[in-house]
Amino acid sequence: MINRDNYLDIKKYTVFLKDVSQNDDRSIATVRPRLKHLLEWADGTRFSAAQKIKPTFPVYLASLKDKEGNPSIGPTHFASCCKTARAYFKWARQEYPRTYKDIDLNWIVSIKPPKARSEQSEVKVREYYKVEEVIQLATCEVNTIMLKRMQAAAAFLFLSGMRIGAFVSLPIKCVNLETTEVSQLPAMGVNTKNHKAAVTTLLNIPELVEVIKNWDAFLRTRVPDHILWYVPFTHDLQPADVNPTKERIKTRQDNFRDDLKQLCVIAGVKYKSAHKFRHGHTVWALKRAKDMEQLKAISQNLMHANIGITDGIYGNLENGDVHNTIAGLANVKVESQSDQEALSRVIALLQSQQKPTAG
Repeated sequence: MINRDNYLDIKKYTVFLKDVSQNDDRSIATVRPRLKHLLEWADGTRFSAAQKIKPTFPVYLASLKDKEGNPSIGPTHFASCCKTARAYFKWARQEYPRTYKDIDLNWIVSIKPPKARSEQSEVKVREYYKVEEVIQLATCEVNTIMLKRMQAAAAFLFLSGMRIGAFVSLPIKCVNLETTEVSQLPAMGVNTKNHKAAVTTLLNIPELVEVIKNWDAFLRTRVPDHILWYVPFTHDLQPADVNPTKERIKTRQDNFRDDLKQLCVIAGVKYKSAHKFRHGHTVWALKRAKDMEQLKAISQNLMHANIGITDGIYGNLENGDVHNTIAGLANVKVESQSDQEALSRVIALLQSQQKPTAG
């Protein structure tokens, strides 16, 4: 039976995440399942006595199995659960020092996956939309306005690298195709992560730019520019939900998935989540970056705090790229001393940046 005081403390923690740390509802939604694991692990024991609970939280997570007897928690989710548990106990220790006085900082640090279940214990398969797939999605034959809108959305997400929450709340007036700029401004209603504001730029891939321009022109002849760029239309080509509420925008974000799945079936492209357009955007750009200025521009265009975050999340090469690069090293000419020094400075800067926290 879950301890009632533990449950109340978890509720207070989620309020803290929303009101003080200013996490959005979707970020908090990802934390809740991890906190549920923590509650179920503690069972009837108060969190203040967590150090005495056996088995430990990581051992408990490792013991969870599915119906076939396989681990029910993958390495990434395992690491996230431990990270959330550490964050919770640090918060509780600071917020309620008397109640949590027996929780030791060293014990909190020890809440981490065993090496056999760490994220490094498995080879990660990078999933993202490749530019060829996006062109296929954006140019295949479709016969409804809804699917044409989805084609434009696929092209826009890949070229912009935007998060889906920002995209579905983006007004038409925030899109300037003459300058290829997108104003991701919370003050104009754009739901960006952590309420960050930035003016970002679209990649210049002509086949996809053309699809975006066609949809943009269609929109601007029918609706005012305060309407959302991803607005749904009725059968008589009238915009639905002219002024959608925040809750309605969230529903639209959920509906996006179903529409994307339908387009993927028509185009013969494997379905991946909307966030994989952002991954594809970044991988496409990083493969073409030749110097520090370009790397910095890519990072800022993703609205990351620094290059270290971009490199940590997206910088790892695919296995095939690693193989081709290593195999071809014998044919590479040795750089000049100045080139080697420049490379050393880039590596040192990346190593000095903070570790990645989000995509």
